Amino acid sequence: MIKDEINKIHCKDWLTNNLPDKSVQLIIADPPYFEVKGSFDFIWASFEDYLKDVEKWAIECKRVLADNGTLIWWGMDRKIAYSQIIFDKYFNLIGTPVWEKPSTANEWDTRRTFPERAAERFLIYDNEWESEEWSKTGLERIMEEHIAPRHPFALYLKSEFKKAGVTNIEISALFPSKTGRLTGCVSNWLNGQNTITEEQYLKIRAYLNGEYLRKEYEDLRKEYEDLRRPFDNKRGLTDVFRYKRVYNATHPTQKPELLTTALIETCSRVGDLVLVPFAGSGTECAMAARNKRNFIGYDIEQKYVDMSNKRCKYIFQTPTLF
Repeated sequence: MIKDEINKIHCKDWLTNNLPDKSVQLIIADPPYFEVKGSFDFIWASFEDYLKDVEKWAIECKRVLADNGTLIWWGMDRKIAYSQIIFDKYFNLIGTPVWEKPSTANEWDTRRTFPERAAERFLIYDNEWESEEWSKTGLERIMEEHIAPRHPFALYLKSEFKKAGVTNIEISALFPSKTGRLTGCVSNWLNGQNTITEEQYLKIRAYLNGEYLRKEYEDLRKEYEDLRRPFDNKRGLTDVFRYKRVYNATHPTQKPELLTTALIETCSRVGDLVLVPFAGSGTECAMAARNKRNFIGYDIEQKYVDMSNKRCKYIFQTPTLF
């Protein structure tokens, strides 16, 4: 990946990207839904052909998404289940939220069904799952292969306990169970399965007379959090997102800025790289820029690429108060 490619939208098929493996922390994809809206939605000869491309998209998402990354995939309510079946083979599904938006019911009365277009769905995945052939759960695998070997608490505790010459049983005795027996808490800390609390950390430090465990708990916690998948739900969001539609939209499937900002702030950190495979009007790219994330976007229509880059350039050139 060339540095000059970052923080721009490129006019090409996103499958031809130059992104290194596991280089993206957040993917927000609003792909064609298949024969719903916009000329780009009607380029496949059949739904089966469309699903073949969905599989290609899923495989490429798997390649570029970091181990602690998040994937958000939009879709139409009646067809997104087909995409979910495909993505479930490569990722771990952690949510199926909906975007609730105002709609008029009267126009659907003649069809004797509930109104459509009153909501859109999106899938949220993390990168903890390889395939259904794995005997271990995705959580166990990610802990063993990616977090445990670098787990700051586990590594530091092992090192300090060895220096102090104490055994796991000796430390476990500081935290008896309700029955008075030894617990397995120390083993869980040392293999990265659980994270020690600050109270527990300070109790062990006191037991060792302050000669060991001198590293501050908050420093270790920050190292640990940096390894984990970002999820800062300070807005108190649920699986129903209530945001107004975009009126006078410049793209047929444009999403609201507030909704997009909520997803970016919750599922990524400042400085992360956000991939937008189907940039459209550029909302995801622009909101990434506004919230101090890096981004890289793609779209196959030049008019939308030009529009999106112009929108992002305005954000970069506009001074902020903070």
